[in-house]
Amino acid sequence: MKLLLALTFLYISNLSFGQDTLKIYRWEEIQKANPDTILGIDASKLKWTQIPEKLYTFKNIKYLNLAKNKLTELPNEMGVFKSLKTLDATKNNIDNAPIVICQMPKLQRLHLARNKISSLPACIGYLSDLKVLDIWDNPINTLPEEISSLKKLEAVDMRAILLGPHFQQKWQESMPQVKWYFDPPCHCVE
Repeated sequence: MKLLLALTFLYISNLSFGQDTLKIYRWEEIQKANPDTILGIDASKLKWTQIPEKLYTFKNIKYLNLAKNKLTELPNEMGVFKSLKTLDATKNNIDNAPIVICQMPKLQRLHLARNKISSLPACIGYLSDLKVLDIWDNPINTLPEEISSLKKLEAVDMRAILLGPHFQQKWQESMPQVKWYFDPPCHCVE
C-alpha cells in the first residue's frame, strides 16, 4: 500500500512539474531542426569566436548556453531572443558591457562569470524578471545604480573580485533581499 501511495505521489509530482522541464539540444543536434520547435540550445565548448548566423533563426529559445567558447562580445543580433530566460556566457573573452542583454525582457538568469567585463550597462535595470546575476571573476569594481530597481533579484555572485568593505556594505544594505556572494573585502580598492 505504501509503495502504491509513493508511486501515485511521484506520478502526480511529475505531472505538475513536468511542464516546466525544457529539452536542451546540443548545437550539432539541431542543424536540420525546425527553429520554431527548439526552446533550449547548448552551444558550449565549441570554440566559437563569433556566433553563427544560423543561431539567430531560433528566435523562440528560452535557454542558451554559450559557455566555454572564445567569444569577445555578445552581438546586437542576439536581441532577437525575446523569450530567453537563461543565458550562460561563462568563461569566454567578453570585455565590453553586453548591452544586448537589455533587449531580452524575460531574462531571469544571467551568467557572465570568468570574462573580462569591467562594467554592466545601466539598462540592466529594465530586466524586471532577473533573479540571478553571476558576474564572478570579472574586473568589475562598480555596479550601475539601476540594479536597485530589480525587485525579483535573488542572488548576485561577485566572488573572485577585489572589492572593498564599503562597496559590499552599500549593496548588502540597499538590497537586503538579495543574497550577495563576495570574497572577504580587501582594503586595496578604497
